[in-house]
Amino acid sequence: MKKISKKIIMLSVLCFMLLSASILGGTKAQAAGNYYIRINKATNVVTVYRNNGTPERAFVCSTGNATPIGTFNTSQRLRWHVLDGPSYGQYCTRIVGGVLFHSVWYYANGDYASQSYVQYNKLGTTASHGCVRLTVADAKWIYENCPLGTSVTVFWGSSANDPLGKPEAIKIPAKYGSRGWDPTDPMAGNPYSGLRPGISVSGAQTNVEYGSNFNPYAGIAAYDSLGNDISRRLTHSGSVNTKKLGKYQVTYNVTDALGRSASNSVTYQVVDSQKAVIKGVKKSLKKEYNYLLKLRKNVSAYTTDKKKLTSKIKIKVIYPKSKRERLYKKRNIRLKKLGTYKFNYYVTNPNNKLVTKVTMKVVVKDTKKPKLSGISDKKTVEYNDSRNLRYKIKAKLVSGKSVTSKIVIKVQAPGSKKYVKLSYDKSKKYKFTKLGTYRIQYSVANPYNKKAVAKKTKIIYVRDTKAPQLLGVPSTKTLESDAILNLKTGVTAKMLSGTDLTSRIVVKVKAPDASGFVTLSALGSQNYCFDKAGVYTVEYSVANPYNAKAITKKIMTVTVTAKVVSPDDGQETPDDAQKMPDDGQKGLGMPQPVVMGIWKFM
Repeated sequence: MKKISKKIIMLSVLCFMLLSASILGGTKAQAAGNYYIRINKATNVVTVYRNNGTPERAFVCSTGNATPIGTFNTSQRLRWHVLDGPSYGQYCTRIVGGVLFHSVWYYANGDYASQSYVQYNKLGTTASHGCVRLTVADAKWIYENCPLGTSVTVFWGSSANDPLGKPEAIKIPAKYGSRGWDPTDPMAGNPYSGLRPGISVSGAQTNVEYGSNFNPYAGIAAYDSLGNDISRRLTHSGSVNTKKLGKYQVTYNVTDALGRSASNSVTYQVVDSQKAVIKGVKKSLKKEYNYLLKLRKNVSAYTTDKKKLTSKIKIKVIYPKSKRERLYKKRNIRLKKLGTYKFNYYVTNPNNKLVTKVTMKVVVKDTKKPKLSGISDKKTVEYNDSRNLRYKIKAKLVSGKSVTSKIVIKVQAPGSKKYVKLSYDKSKKYKFTKLGTYRIQYSVANPYNKKAVAKKTKIIYVRDTKAPQLLGVPSTKTLESDAILNLKTGVTAKMLSGTDLTSRIVVKVKAPDASGFVTLSALGSQNYCFDKAGVYTVEYSVANPYNAKAITKKIMTVTVTAKVVSPDDGQETPDDAQKMPDDGQKGLGMPQPVVMGIWKFM
């Protein structure tokens, strides 16, 4: 009886395979309906075209490495269908064999609240075992609008082959758990159907300073229906003219990946909150006794919106050795007192009544500040270099007498708030032992007037731009096939200045018979499987983050020997039976018998 039963089962399978070939074959079948479909595996984009070649719409998807390349015709539609695992999908349309269009899979058949959110959030990446995963809304559209026989072409292209671009699938935040409804599912009872995007304008600065650079998106934030930040999608209408005082309204709009929109408006006011500007007044002057000073020469005043106030300027003077401020109405003054004059210039902004005060000090003596020369504003040096901080630096009085030997040099090192005075010998050979910005302050006083001091600051940027050090990479290694190795174990990298660059190490692997290297992800390098016998080449590289051309590389050669197979190898274990592939591809579409005579299409 057992032998007869086995023969009957094998005959049934053979008959079903012939029937399947008749139903599911037919890659030569003519396109049906108004559309044909192209699937770009490289970009994970599905584009639907009208039969005249016009692109109609695009869907983001997840294909798999096993998704076959070629042209096929759809042959079957299944509302809810069991997939591998088992798992379950909605709106399934068979492309070829066990490869289907379908929604992201569910844990329970017919349970709309059991979709895997981990898999949903992978849309747009290669994640399936061969089927083409879509949102429920997109899978439903194909299910309802593309009749059986619709032509489907799977190819490997580029973004240039996606005429409508790559749509964006809304992401499901972790707060919603690990499973639930597909946000695009139009079925009644979807908890996401009542959610809407929003625009927050609470951070907007409604008072805009006259003449400022107005950024309409500053302080504006947008969130999609699930709370993800989509500020990058914001658009606005209306503008603000910062060159004209007044009120302006700007309206903001946003549409999320679910096609839901929101808008909000902000009224901005361009204001003059600044004091008026007085130009042409020098902060300090040194003049000889009896000099005729022209107080209003080249002096002007105006508001932020360019209203002239020059004629409104009032000048008050404090004479040397006096504390009393006096109104001075004349345009010129003869400096007949030794010491320091203070001239205070006042003007009131009529837009806000703010008073501007600018003070000019005039020292009346027979000496002036020395002049410093040879000091550049900025310079860049390498870490640990030594420099002569006095090289070509000179100082002299206006009369021409050299006071170079009296130059005082102080250094503010990176991370320090204080300047440290250097000795003469140390300033001749100063070593830059820290990365960052050094400030070198040069100062020199007139020997006949200690208050007449000239100062100048030089900025020196210390950088480490040389190739890093790469440590811990063995030159060779021998493994047995199927060995899994963390390729970064014991491997470190650092700059000459000591900065750790281990996290920046890039690992590439060239497998036996491969034409080129493959760059590994962080996870891939931690669990890399040497599954082929032969010689692998593993390349480690790290670049100096401040100099992309400064790269250190090391090579490890891994010899993989064939694994010795024991007599028990190849037998399915109980653990194997528990594994749940997450998609619809299973054994090239081989039909599997189920209870009650119902067949599964995997």
